[in-house]
Amino acid sequence: MKRQASLFAASPAAGVLDRLPLGVAVCNSARQIVYSNEKFRELASLECESALLVGKRLGEALSCLGAGLEVGGCGTSELCRSCGMAKALLASLTQPGMTHGECSVARQGNNKLESLDFRIWIWAMAYGGESFHAAILTDIRAEKRLALMERIFYHDILNMVSGMRGICELMREEEECARNAELELLAFAAERINDLILSQRDFSLAEHGEYDVASNKMGTLSLLSDVTGLMRREPSARGKNLVIDGDSADAFFISDRKLVTRILVNMQKNALEATKAGETVTVGCDLDDGFVRFWVRNPGLVPDEARPQIFRRAFSTKGAGRGLGTYGMKLFAENYLNGKVGFTSDAASGTLFFVRLPATKDA
Repeated sequence: MKRQASLFAASPAAGVLDRLPLGVAVCNSARQIVYSNEKFRELASLECESALLVGKRLGEALSCLGAGLEVGGCGTSELCRSCGMAKALLASLTQPGMTHGECSVARQGNNKLESLDFRIWIWAMAYGGESFHAAILTDIRAEKRLALMERIFYHDILNMVSGMRGICELMREEEECARNAELELLAFAAERINDLILSQRDFSLAEHGEYDVASNKMGTLSLLSDVTGLMRREPSARGKNLVIDGDSADAFFISDRKLVTRILVNMQKNALEATKAGETVTVGCDLDDGFVRFWVRNPGLVPDEARPQIFRRAFSTKGAGRGLGTYGMKLFAENYLNGKVGFTSDAASGTLFFVRLPATKDA
């Protein structure tokens, strides 16, 4: 084992690995560490030379509480059966290629219980005529905490908005007719806030690959009418005309109604914001060989310099703090609905954004 450690310590790669922002450890066939870089020792909360970790297993080096539950050490306790690190290492022992996983390590550090969350990649490698396993670890504690805070935030704020909507309903039943107009505006505002929160929550889930797609049967013209009716009440529609093309197709298709609605809302909102007072935004729907295509046209022109960046996550022609609209449309349509989002823009016909979706779920 010491000979193996000396082999890696003398390698020119050791100096390079010490400068990486990711934790790196190399284990022998007995799962004992023979090399660790500076970042790995930082994750282990140790200010020491690599040699001091030689002979330890990964969980032992990271001070995992589960590593001390059995005489055999790391990898032998009941807790280790659900450990992402142990599973990834076992997979690398039995199959070719890189394996990966996530792991949470509970440990006693600085007289208090700590939790270390990390993502790990492990693969088998040969060096000096011997077999080893290289592991790369990245600290994802901040990522996990943010995800937890987001879940708590969405849960709590949706409960608050639900309470607001409930109060509106009670007031509708109890107040006199003279107050109904104000109540309708308040109820509409609460409904829009609820939709915006749900939209942002689903956007976050989609970016993490965690959104569950539903299957709903819808009518193209009915859906388009609902969305257009909603958007006519938006501040961005004031003084502008929002019309449905008279030749729009009326047919049924199957998709996730919530996602399709959000895509259409974003398309119409972007078009209205790019349109001057007195001008017209036209929306419509076509059928195309087993697909439905919703589109929105406005008389404006997308600048040449903006066109290559139009679907980038943080890009917007409307200034800082914007830019999720077109990116979100593409994310939902292409990553979850097997669709396609695109646009055309020229001086003669203005700007047209479209989303093309399968008419059936299996298309």
